Amino acid sequence: MGEQIQQALNVKPLPMISLHPCSVVFSTLILFLTGCASVSVSNINSKGTPPGQLPAKIFVQEFTAPTKSFRVDRSNRELDSFIKDQRRELAGELVRQLSKYLAPAKILPEGSQVPRGNFWLVSGTYARVNQGSRLLRAGIGFGAGGTKMETRTQIADLEKGKPRVFLSLLTTGGSGLTPGAWAAFTPAGAFSWPGAIANAGGGVLGGLSIDRKRTAREITATLSEYCFQHRLIPERLARHPKKLGQLPSLQRPDFIIPNNSH
Repeated sequence: MGEQIQQALNVKPLPMISLHPCSVVFSTLILFLTGCASVSVSNINSKGTPPGQLPAKIFVQEFTAPTKSFRVDRSNRELDSFIKDQRRELAGELVRQLSKYLAPAKILPEGSQVPRGNFWLVSGTYARVNQGSRLLRAGIGFGAGGTKMETRTQIADLEKGKPRVFLSLLTTGGSGLTPGAWAAFTPAGAFSWPGAIANAGGGVLGGLSIDRKRTAREITATLSEYCFQHRLIPERLARHPKKLGQLPSLQRPDFIIPNNSH
């Protein structure tokens, strides 16, 4: 019996597990890619006769942006500049997505005459933009300080000169549902500073820049699905949007890289 007690007292301590910095970065990336909120589409409406072919070019107008739709930490000239940047960057992202998946696209400068021919026109308006709080997203998360972006979009055929809208939709969504730094010190978290850093990283990286990219992606996917449904593109080339209240379709992911803007 004495020997058994002695053996029990000589149990070796468990080895300490060291975390390599790369693992922390990897954890942050995984949290960001899988945990953030997303943008969905709703109220998809087809109108009239669908176009008979893909366009030679898709023109994108910068979305109209009523000042009252923006809840951000800016005012006066700073707010005007902020809205101007938002409009330009969303239009640019739409051009990149549409050119990648459907047809060559370009921004139609404000005030320019709408062309006539085998072209489509994408236009819309910002219904709501809420900047949220990056500090709350990083520290608390789970929706605290989350962003919100909602748009109304329409796509028109320019074959006969006057724009003929054949598709319209709404987008809604935002960033900020990842757990914040505090979650790493709860029973459900990692009980560690590396976990807190990873959680905070997801909150910091999320923001309106991500929402813009996701909004452009979902608008493009909605138009792509419409084109597939009307036999303008084959199924292997079709993208499918994330529809509000439904599980997203299985398809090749389109990774989004954030920038430092809100």
